Amino acid sequence: MDDHGHSHTTDYGAGRRRLRAIALAFAINTVFFVVEVAGALYANSLTLLADAAHMLTDSASLGLALLAAWIATRPADAKRTYGYQRAEVLGALANGVLLVAVVGYVLFDAYRRFQNPQPVRPWVVVGVGVVGLLANLAAAYVLAGERDSLNVEGAFLHLLADAAGSVAAIVVGLALLVSDLVILDPLAAVLVAGLVLYSTLDLLRDSLNILLQGTPPNVDIEALTRFLAARDGVADVHDVHVWALTASEYAMSAHVVVADDADPESVLQHCQSHLGREFGIDHATIQVESRSHTEHRSFDCYDVGDVA
Repeated sequence: MDDHGHSHTTDYGAGRRRLRAIALAFAINTVFFVVEVAGALYANSLTLLADAAHMLTDSASLGLALLAAWIATRPADAKRTYGYQRAEVLGALANGVLLVAVVGYVLFDAYRRFQNPQPVRPWVVVGVGVVGLLANLAAAYVLAGERDSLNVEGAFLHLLADAAGSVAAIVVGLALLVSDLVILDPLAAVLVAGLVLYSTLDLLRDSLNILLQGTPPNVDIEALTRFLAARDGVADVHDVHVWALTASEYAMSAHVVVADDADPESVLQHCQSHLGREFGIDHATIQVESRSHTEHRSFDCYDVGDVA
């Protein structure tokens, strides 16, 4: 028996909230980018220029995230039966690649500044750094409540890295007010670049794991197999697969062999009522096998407390 009377539901209200949050962060970031470029050129500061370049990628990444979030709100159709939510994962991956490119640019420019240190205008660096920090924190605050999406997480990491760049600019500006160690400017830029690279690696890893249909890092597939095998009437469990549709939505499939005197329906109901709570599985497809019949069942998982 095949039971296909299920549906894949998406919280489109949450998608629209993400869309509004990203749009507001995009507006804040783009306005300040213009201010920071002007300040960097006037102050002749690599730290500010590096942060401005990163701010540009922030605007680009937020624009990309905005597009991906908009695509993700489209409902499922015959071509995309799971919907378009993975557009946000693609946006997160693109943001990660963009961040790595920015790090390469900053490191190259810092190398040139180490060879030929340039004077900077410290008061301008401090002033623009303070305004930039406030803008970054405001935009990050707007996105903080939507970080369950990898797409938003990528944009959020961009903003935090920029905030770190603004802090570095403030520190460098203050230091140059009391000293002439202009080498501090490219040194701070390298430190910020290292922080950006460190924060990007997790984003790239998580995005690629989802796109490659890897097992989510917080799901123990061996424990899941043992859980299924321990159900009353279950003789064997094999071909267990778990993958992520998005950063917060998991699916699985498995073959469950039951004894001839077992009730397959009872096994399925127990799985349905516990997979979500125990392992965070949102949707499961289980093939129940016995000598007398084979049954496929797909269902959305739920907690026992969710059942009326």
